[in-house]
Amino acid sequence: MSMDFTPLLNIVEEGFKESRLYNLTGTSSALLLALYDKPYLAVEGTEERAEELGKDINFFREVLKKDPITFLPEPDGFAGERAKKIYSLKKWDSLVCSFKTFNSPVWSQREIEEMVLHLKKGMEIERTEVDKRLKEMGYRQVSLVSEKGEYSQRGWLFDIFPSTLENPLRVEFFGDEIESVKTFDVESQLSKEEVSECSIFPAKEPSSGGTLLEIMGTVEYFFSDSIQEREGLPEDITFLSRYSLKGPGHEVGMLSLTGLGIMPEERKHIEELPQKIKLLLRENRIALISSSRGQAERLKEILRDGDVVAPLIDKTDLLDYEGRVSITVGDLSSGVFFPGLLILTEKEIFRGRPGYRPIKKSKVSKLITSLDDLMPGDFVVHRDHGIGKFRGLVHQSVEGIEEDLMMLDYEGGRLYLPLQGINSIQKYHSEEGVIPKIDRLGGKTWQRTKERVRRKIHEMAEKLVALYAEREVHKGFSFSPDTELHKEFNSFFPYEETPDQTVAISDIKKDMESERPMERLICGDVGYGKTEV
Repeated sequence: MSMDFTPLLNIVEEGFKESRLYNLTGTSSALLLALYDKPYLAVEGTEERAEELGKDINFFREVLKKDPITFLPEPDGFAGERAKKIYSLKKWDSLVCSFKTFNSPVWSQREIEEMVLHLKKGMEIERTEVDKRLKEMGYRQVSLVSEKGEYSQRGWLFDIFPSTLENPLRVEFFGDEIESVKTFDVESQLSKEEVSECSIFPAKEPSSGGTLLEIMGTVEYFFSDSIQEREGLPEDITFLSRYSLKGPGHEVGMLSLTGLGIMPEERKHIEELPQKIKLLLRENRIALISSSRGQAERLKEILRDGDVVAPLIDKTDLLDYEGRVSITVGDLSSGVFFPGLLILTEKEIFRGRPGYRPIKKSKVSKLITSLDDLMPGDFVVHRDHGIGKFRGLVHQSVEGIEEDLMMLDYEGGRLYLPLQGINSIQKYHSEEGVIPKIDRLGGKTWQRTKERVRRKIHEMAEKLVALYAEREVHKGFSFSPDTELHKEFNSFFPYEETPDQTVAISDIKKDMESERPMERLICGDVGYGKTEV
């Protein structure tokens, strides 16, 4: 083992004799728990810190080539995920959670096993039983499924959006036998891939019942010293503190990351970093952790310009790497320093690490996302029939199948549209106060409108071709390639770039360095990072 974790390994091997451990700076508490192989429950003061601790522990466990531990979120909208994680827990598994989660009631594994609904092709189960079980698990019956925890029934079909999956399921019956189980697209409501079997977990939390203390049983308990409330806690707790305080307990002996000349406030510019690294390498093995491949490459280039060769290696190779300095891509919130080993992250090098900002996943990309967007009296545009007026939903029996239909009024007739055909309509949008003329059902007005628009598009295309032909013969201004100042500026970008942002930034720079006149349009929905680009 090239990395020496002796100060923390000694605590683990001695069996946590002290009730308090002090001076666990940086991510040393996560490293300590990653080294511990017996089952435990670690509790942080807040949801954010608990999730961060779980990610840090799993980073180190991946380095150590060990199985990950489980983070259990708070009971706010994660009923299915929480139930599935508890259901999957083995007696040797460890768990990380917040103090709120620790005190909240949870389903027991026995209750989940009795409640969970297993469905697979070929099995026999009455449709009334499926409906009953879904309601018992907290699923809401709706006309059109669009969110987790919803289901709908149309004759022989059940559309179910499980609380643990990213795509809803369509279960088709023939009598009381399941004929097929498929995923389907929320936007188009069309079936996609076939699924051999699935498990439907609860969509609600228990109102009362046992807590994690009862589920975990006799394991080691680690609590953050920031938790002030001490009533009802288990015995033999080890409290973990990031502060160096005098009193009963054990001082771990972590070293401070400040004062090394690494922090931005301790140096004048980024070009000083390689020289500081060289000095620290005399007595320490150094591992630099970057949040992305792009950040790792930038850091590698900065060090190389200062004659420090830091290869980019995988997390799973970090433990056995024999070199003195390396760069690894991983999710680690901050560094850690004890004699002989220094682990640095972007928090220490660039004033912070790319913030976690999940990419918005739009369920639908069209103007209409669900029936909730339509109110009776709203104007809609049908792909084949033109502008009509939405009158609401009606429940009818068609050839023996009970079905909800959208009712659309047109001049000279009324159109009944199955919910599966929602992708063929869009909500009509115009300036405020404009009332459109309704098209005649089966008339030619809408077809003439579409043909007129088609001709206009062709005319626009011809003008664009002529314009771009003219642009090809002109020369524009060519900017110089990026300098060190540009690279340092890039390193301060406070978010992790998405793949699309990375491509857009690269393309823009190529345009700016070219003599060809630049013309590029950055497109994206609100909140998707156009300003950052």
